[in-house]
Amino acid sequence: MTRLNGCHVLITGAGQGIGRAVALRLAEEGAVLTLLDRSAEGLDGTEKLLTDSGPGIAGREQLDVTDTEALVKMVARVDAKLPLDGLVNVAGIGLCEPFLSLEVGQWRRTLDINLTATFVLCQAVGRRMAQRSTGRIVNMASISGKTGSEVLADYCASKAGVISLTQSAARALGPHGVTVNAVCPGLVWTPMWRETATWLGQNNPQFSQQDMTPEQVYEASVKVMTPLQRPTTVDDVAATVAFLLSADAQVITGQAINVDGGIEMH
Repeated sequence: MTRLNGCHVLITGAGQGIGRAVALRLAEEGAVLTLLDRSAEGLDGTEKLLTDSGPGIAGREQLDVTDTEALVKMVARVDAKLPLDGLVNVAGIGLCEPFLSLEVGQWRRTLDINLTATFVLCQAVGRRMAQRSTGRIVNMASISGKTGSEVLADYCASKAGVISLTQSAARALGPHGVTVNAVCPGLVWTPMWRETATWLGQNNPQFSQQDMTPEQVYEASVKVMTPLQRPTTVDDVAATVAFLLSADAQVITGQAINVDGGIEMH
């Protein structure tokens, strides 16, 4: 497929997990990519995979998304080099902590990375897309943004914010021909979910009493929570992102699409 042939797309969190999968899928569909991640090693790994498969790479940016001033300057630099057709905000964190012991420092850092950085990039890129009357933005939210959790209050709040931000941006940018959507993954085996499964295996009696590995905790969670009873993969999420960036989704905007095997059905 070449639905995105020649489209220049900026992907944050491109050094691992969902971000890397999105990069590989978009490259397969002909996109030219700028990769952003705070990890040089992660960028090296993704860039090697992309180089081996032969797609175009416009550039790479090693940057912490909490540095909002640097983000704005990066967008101006990248867009001046090659106008951006797409933006995919994937960078994020999620750390388990019971609500009553959650510290303000962790709360702020989670929102800074998951929500504030997404806002800054949506605005900075959105302004340029609006001037050209075209563009696609996809934000990575989560099914956790549609419900709460006693051990993920900061993460859930940040992802609920991403969903609301997506709707606001879609209304603001829609008259300028720019679509903005969110993807809400379910239980996806990534480095972040490994940390979650490790925490659950140590702190949740349902798992800790059975001395389960993180992989076993994940598999058990999928079986209990997912109607399809199969894991959602990074490739499943990447396929949805590719669709939303394509002309096939030209009248879809302001949506928060679940990619979760049926855990959430609204």
